[in-house]
Amino acid sequence: MSALKAILIVVLAIVVAGAVSLTIAVVAPKEETAQEQSELDPFYTPPDPLPSTTPGAIIRSEPVTYFEDALKNVNVFRTLSVSRNPAGAAQVTGGLLFIPTTPTTGERPVVAYAHGTSGFGDACAPSRSPDSPMNMPFIQTMADQGWVVTATDYVGLGTPGDPYYLIADSEAEDVVNSVRVARAFPGSQAGSKYVVMGHSQGGHSAIWTGEMSKKLAPELELLGVTVSAPAAELAPLLDQQWNTLIGWVIGPDVLVSWPLVYPEVDPAAVLTENGLGEYRDIAYKCIEAAGLTAQIQTTFGKEMFAKNPIKTPGFSQGLTEQTPKPLPASMPMLMTQAIGDGVVLANTNAKLQVDWCKAGSNLRVNWLGELATGSLGPAETHAKTLLAGWPMETNWIQDRFAGKTQTPNCAFTPPVAPAK
Repeated sequence: MSALKAILIVVLAIVVAGAVSLTIAVVAPKEETAQEQSELDPFYTPPDPLPSTTPGAIIRSEPVTYFEDALKNVNVFRTLSVSRNPAGAAQVTGGLLFIPTTPTTGERPVVAYAHGTSGFGDACAPSRSPDSPMNMPFIQTMADQGWVVTATDYVGLGTPGDPYYLIADSEAEDVVNSVRVARAFPGSQAGSKYVVMGHSQGGHSAIWTGEMSKKLAPELELLGVTVSAPAAELAPLLDQQWNTLIGWVIGPDVLVSWPLVYPEVDPAAVLTENGLGEYRDIAYKCIEAAGLTAQIQTTFGKEMFAKNPIKTPGFSQGLTEQTPKPLPASMPMLMTQAIGDGVVLANTNAKLQVDWCKAGSNLRVNWLGELATGSLGPAETHAKTLLAGWPMETNWIQDRFAGKTQTPNCAFTPPVAPAK
């Protein structure tokens, strides 16, 4: 056996051993997770017919104990409530509600949080997960301010049906209806004034809420939008990521959701044979397991897409229609973006900054440097953008509730060249 061949076999063995050990780490608690989710199924299964089709109507609620060690003076509830899908039909969504226990007079301000990509499996829904992405330090800070925090799971995530990933009509509906849930919840004292906060996919949701809030919920008053690493400029983002590891992680979610709205989006027309066999399974993994699968696939040279999908039928229309337009000057927005983000690339939001400032939007941008310290590199930077940025976002939200006026910082040039 040649020395080169021996080295290759050793390298392959190391890669496979690493992949297997990681796989075991991910799937070891599978039976426990399945049992937990089975016990939750009755809560998330809607009655037929629905007792109400009014957006924001609460079907049921119950206390959640996942956050007891992390939060003080906060009551946490999971809810099942009514929202609407892009066709305008009533559909249920799960969610979380964080209500301060400290006494107050009058109405409490509301923060509607839109979460990032989590995967489509039932266990991936924030309100169904003991490892909920809502277990964040900003929740305590907001509760200490006396704010109610409401967080939709999104329609189809943890409830019957497929989710509508990066589909504005569904996301914005879910966000504004989460505020209605907060207001309807007994004892919440939630008021009509709110701010939307979102990360990654949730940034897309939050921006579209800024665009559509008056139409969807005229009885509510949205005071501003704050986003971190928003998936906003969809065409340049997909154009740069379709043939990368990120394409393996995020592409399946799009390919499951978009045909629900754009029938011309045909997975068979853009995927490799391997990708076609894997994409739906990957979409229904939680994000960590999807990332592991993507790493294994790319390590062995497997590709998800056979070609760049951005100019194919359905995709081009969807990318145009689902990319948010600049918000009007009357809707202040704060955006936080890290230069080293390997998921939502910095040049895409540099493009957003330039285009929106030219359009006269009231935009402030906080640019962050490299945040990664571990082995995940650019993907770690994406996750840590929220963790690094939330203190600034919380202060910004406080200013909105205090009625302060925002001054845009458009004179500041983006530190990276905008995407084309």
